[in-house]
Amino acid sequence: MKTLSTETRCVMTPLGVMDYTLERKKVKNINLRVKHDGSVYVSAPKRVPVREIEGFIISRSEYIRRAAVYFAERDVKKAPPSYTDGEELMYLGSKLKLSLIPDSREYAELCGEELQIHIRDTGNTQRVKKLADGWYDKQCREVYCEIALEVWRRFMKYGVALPQLKIRSMTSRWGSCHYTKGIITLNRRLIEAPRHCIEHVVTHEFCHFIHPNHSKEFYALLGAECPHWRESKNELEKTVIL
Repeated sequence: MKTLSTETRCVMTPLGVMDYTLERKKVKNINLRVKHDGSVYVSAPKRVPVREIEGFIISRSEYIRRAAVYFAERDVKKAPPSYTDGEELMYLGSKLKLSLIPDSREYAELCGEELQIHIRDTGNTQRVKKLADGWYDKQCREVYCEIALEVWRRFMKYGVALPQLKIRSMTSRWGSCHYTKGIITLNRRLIEAPRHCIEHVVTHEFCHFIHPNHSKEFYALLGAECPHWRESKNELEKTVIL
């Protein structure tokens, strides 16, 4: 779509002065979008006067504020850990306090609501990360395998064989199913989510052994085997940001 002109402007709203980018385009209506960095983008037909555009922005100022807050909070959740003493990490939907303990031996262990990292040099964040990652990898293997077995027992009646389970870091999906090879791959970061959210993802992937698509039949099966999958999916997406 051809852009006629672009300019940066500001408008006084009930929430204060707001900057926005205005693009004149061959569109029928005024369109407003809040970008991930909180900036405001507006496209409008050439014939619409600025006062009408800014009146529209003022009417949507509360929506703009909420969207900006949402994206800011999302960025905080998405930021990788710094692996410093006292930092909060997520595990099965709960917060763990990272506790660095000087020790000649080096290992990680869960003590109550603390993930304790015993380490020679507490300032060596790369080593802290390696120890923490090792602990999380172990939990992934144990928890995912346990859940996969539980879900598989429900799918035995459909003739589904026990699949091979793989775990890896993924940036855009929670899991995948290679139904022709009998492989399910799960995102390592799922371990941060509540257990029922992990169960939803595993059930979703098992359904693909029967329906290798996202057809009505697929979602009917998913609903039968995981009745609250929508709630779990929404909670997962709010808890863990990829």
